[in-house]
Amino acid sequence: MAKINLIRIDSRLIHGQVITKWLKISKANRVLIVDDELAKDDFLSSIYTAAAPRNVVVTILSIEDTLNNMKENQLGKGELLLLTKDVETLFRLFEQDFPITQIQIGGIPSSSDRRTILRAVSLNGGEVKQLTEMNDSGIEITVHTVPEEGQLSFNQIMEKFSKK
Repeated sequence: MAKINLIRIDSRLIHGQVITKWLKISKANRVLIVDDELAKDDFLSSIYTAAAPRNVVVTILSIEDTLNNMKENQLGKGELLLLTKDVETLFRLFEQDFPITQIQIGGIPSSSDRRTILRAVSLNGGEVKQLTEMNDSGIEITVHTVPEEGQLSFNQIMEKFSKK
């Protein structure tokens, strides 16, 4: 059974900070990207796979395949850094009883329908509702963009969202 060491929402998925910092901090030797669109795109998937260090296995699965893989073989072996690019993907896993105990939000870009919580992290009302439901079920949710900076707790996230 794989051990999930870190679940992170980051719209860029695999990039410099994830590879040089979060992968090391999480002590993961595998990266699981859960993304329905990317799972269908062999070309982009190969780019993300190539971005990881040679000793790190990258797997890209759809939500459905992730859930099936969890039921069949507990996501294999090793220590995982699980990445999604959005809140909705994690919420869909949550709705199907995927084992989530903590969520780290690292980067969600701003747009006209979002409120900025912290540099590089913006949320909309639907995402806040989903995060609230997951938080209310006991999942610890934080915003933590880079290891050198502090993190925001769920309550701090909600305070910042409601002030905007």
